[in-house]
Amino acid sequence: MLEVGRILVADSEPHIRLLCREELQDDGHEVQVAGTGGDVVRLTDSFHPDVVILEVLLPDMSGVEAGRMVKGTRRETRIIFYSHGLPPRDVTIWGADAYVFKSPDLDRLKEVVRSLA
Repeated sequence: MLEVGRILVADSEPHIRLLCREELQDDGHEVQVAGTGGDVVRLTDSFHPDVVILEVLLPDMSGVEAGRMVKGTRRETRIIFYSHGLPPRDVTIWGADAYVFKSPDLDRLKEVVRSLA
């Protein structure tokens, strides 16, 4: 189980990024945030996250595309899609380890982060 790790949160909404950062830091994680897929790729190269939490709809590219780029350089990084939309039946076709429906209550997201090894 991931006790303390590096987490990169990518969301187009600044208040969601702030909320996720605060909640995950309170759980003891080191957290960076990004507002675009390009930022995700750049930060992955320098921050080396254990987990990337991606909104599916980012302004410059899809979260799915950004997640595939992350996995292309850091296979060990876990990907969680965090979105309002319905996921495919099997999120692994997107290259994801998990999918969490976006909600102001972050308990489910934090639970999934804790469950990843």
